[in-house]
Amino acid sequence: MAVRRAIANLVDNALRYAGEPVEIETRREPDRAVLEVRDRGPGIPPDQVERMKQPFTRLEAARSDAGGSGLGLAIVERVARLHGGSLELLPREGGGLVARLAFPLRTAPREA
Repeated sequence: MAVRRAIANLVDNALRYAGEPVEIETRREPDRAVLEVRDRGPGIPPDQVERMKQPFTRLEAARSDAGGSGLGLAIVERVARLHGGSLELLPREGGGLVARLAFPLRTAPREA
């Protein structure tokens, strides 16, 4: 349930702050499962990325434009960490944001 909420928060944020279209990609890497939510909104300045993962934090420009309490990314960050994963907020080439949620994969021991 927590992972589902984290994904919903990322998609909701993309729609709220960037509008459509929002792209979602999932992939399996050798040691982790990755979900990316990509938008073409204003993005997050690199010097604000870590601050935006804190509870009740919003960018100044977003405060007057969209609702929300500033908890969405903090929840996603917490869910990621509780599951041994990570949340990255990256600038998207051509403008926008890539929110990358990754979780480690656990493989079953091989039988002899």
